[in-house]
Amino acid sequence: MQEISFNEEISFKWIRGDDEEETLEFYGEDGEPLDFTGSRFDCDIVPVSKGERICLSSTSESISVKNNKVTFIISHDKTEQVDWTQAKWDLQQTNGQGLIKTCAEVR
Repeated sequence: MQEISFNEEISFKWIRGDDEEETLEFYGEDGEPLDFTGSRFDCDIVPVSKGERICLSSTSESISVKNNKVTFIISHDKTEQVDWTQAKWDLQQTNGQGLIKTCAEVR
């Protein structure tokens, strides 16, 4: 589990074709845990070179959210056919009022 603040850059090392799970724990500038209750999360993983994008979402259960913890659930079928080795990604929160905020990214 990684503890992060908003807009912090994070890198993951995953093995193609494996089931992977990563949990990020978010805290505000005051050090208090953020509460994401009622929020939707989406993550787009886009290869640096050519290749197919991987989309994760809390609406498809490939992202789970509990309080300040956001977990990516990458099933092996999402990566087993990829031929790229590096990707950029971002994680966006849509709160209960429909406002969108980027929580973390690698560009």
